Amino acid sequence: MLDKLRSYYSPTYIYIITCILLGYTAYRYHCQHQILTDSIKTYEINLKLYQEKMDEVMDHHNSMFHLCDSLLNIMDSLPLGSPLDTLAVSSNFGSRKNRVTQKWEYHPGMDFLADWRDTIYATGHGIIEVSHYNSGYGRTIVIDHVSGYKSRYAHLTRCFVKRGDLVKRGDAIGTAGNTGNSRGYHLHYEVSRYGKLTDPKNYIRL
Repeated sequence: MLDKLRSYYSPTYIYIITCILLGYTAYRYHCQHQILTDSIKTYEINLKLYQEKMDEVMDHHNSMFHLCDSLLNIMDSLPLGSPLDTLAVSSNFGSRKNRVTQKWEYHPGMDFLADWRDTIYATGHGIIEVSHYNSGYGRTIVIDHVSGYKSRYAHLTRCFVKRGDLVKRGDAIGTAGNTGNSRGYHLHYEVSRYGKLTDPKNYIRL
């Protein structure tokens, strides 16, 4: 039987069959290799797209973080805090009757009851623009805030800051007093924007 097979399948046929099998095996290997290569390329493309998308998301996140941080800093720089630990209004902003002359006069700020021991606080971040004795205001501090806002603290006994100092909201800047044109211990507080006086009640919670 073996001799018949050997006589039927000559070495040439065996060589041809072997070559066909090897060729088919090589072809299948090439196909598998191509599929694997395409999968790797697709993975690399998807990975690159994913990385680009992640970078885009991170950039957007960082932009939003910086925006929120800037907004918070702006909010802290506005005169929205309280100038005293306890606020008791003795005179409001606007028209009021002078106790001495009994005539109506314009009051450019708000007065709060206080004595020489009460600490005065900055109502927002800013730069000290004024810190000296100022005629009728007595010892006065003016803080320059953002967006044209300024806050004034008058009739103080002491000033803890000087012109050019940087202060943050809640920093102690002086003590209440009775200096200048004053008829008793209190804090006179003003808020203005671009030189126009506004009612401080709109900026602080009583």
